Amino acid sequence: MTTSYDPGFRLSPRHASPMAFSGRSRDFLKVLIAGSLFQIPTFGFYRFWMITKLRRHLWANTQIEGESFEYTGTAKELLIGFLIALAVLGPIYIAYFILTFMAEERYAFASVPLILIMYVLAHFGSYRARKYRASRTLFRGIRFWMKGSGWAYAGRAILWDIATVLTLGLALPWAMASLEGYRMRHTYFGNVQGGFAGTGWSLFKHGWWLWVLGLIALIVGSALTVLTSPIGMMFFPHWIVALEGLKFLGPLVLVVAGIGLLPLAMAIFTRWHIDGLRFAEVSIASKLRLRTFYGLFFKLISSSIGFTIAFAVLSGITAAVAGVFLQDSIAGLQGGEMNATTLSIGILFAVAYLVFLLGFGVLQRYFLGRGLWAAVVTTTAVSNLRSIDAVVAAGQPAGVLGEGLADALDFNVGI
Repeated sequence: MTTSYDPGFRLSPRHASPMAFSGRSRDFLKVLIAGSLFQIPTFGFYRFWMITKLRRHLWANTQIEGESFEYTGTAKELLIGFLIALAVLGPIYIAYFILTFMAEERYAFASVPLILIMYVLAHFGSYRARKYRASRTLFRGIRFWMKGSGWAYAGRAILWDIATVLTLGLALPWAMASLEGYRMRHTYFGNVQGGFAGTGWSLFKHGWWLWVLGLIALIVGSALTVLTSPIGMMFFPHWIVALEGLKFLGPLVLVVAGIGLLPLAMAIFTRWHIDGLRFAEVSIASKLRLRTFYGLFFKLISSSIGFTIAFAVLSGITAAVAGVFLQDSIAGLQGGEMNATTLSIGILFAVAYLVFLLGFGVLQRYFLGRGLWAAVVTTTAVSNLRSIDAVVAAGQPAGVLGEGLADALDFNVGI
């Protein structure tokens, strides 16, 4: 018999069990760096093994009352899901290529169907990816699992996206509450059904001022960008001299607003989201602080700048040293000649570029993946855990298509 979630139930703060995270950052970082480097000779396919190791590290080191979670997914499953996704997306890309070739004069409009298809698949894939991860997560030997249709979820998400755009983002809190409610109603821990107590109104009350500030920044930044563009100069010719040196202001306003408001929005949403999670009589409460988000974002930005500077300096030194010893080969390359040395130089440049991109991936996963995970876990407490002591195992592992689509479409953020 399935235990349903009662939205009217009010949970007692007593018997709260704080969560703990015991993973060492250096262990996570070693797996992350080694896995990223192995992606170069394996043409990116090692990422499935790296992601599996990272998830097992995070799951195994997350504990409630000394009991750890377990991740049972495998790299082989991720690889198969990716290949299935490519088989699904391949004909779509081929059809798009043929369509653009036949409608070359209307190329801009020919891309619209592809964008719409990818947009729908992104919502479908995100739900199926969550089903996969839930069904590969065990606690006390009991599996989490999900019901529900990925297509039904995609339809809901699309309608909410339209409402959000038409209201200039005002409907976003209600969209988040509705979609998370759908996901949690279809999420189970054994035979215990999940639920979500968060509401759009409660999220709006905590973050309405962010919406106002974001809207003001968007209007000001867009207005400055238009005014300093050739179109703006055409309508306001007398401002040309005054605005000529202010072309950077519009993008700067948007960037500063994004950097300043994004951690605030993430902090408010994360606490609201965690506080709303339910499994029968089990509730979850978060004490995550705003400064934690700003600290992680500051570390990510500063480390990214430091990495860029260090990489540029090291690349400059390497290029200078190589230039001294390979003058003849470089001259031949400039003259259009090709030999083994110049080919090696080209390969080294390509590898250096990959290392540069992978370095940013390492920093993002370390700070916003592992760092945020540890911060959330260590500031979260679970109440009434004893109420699920009699839970009965149920559910089956979900398919791998969702994870494959998430990877193929490159919207699989986080771990």
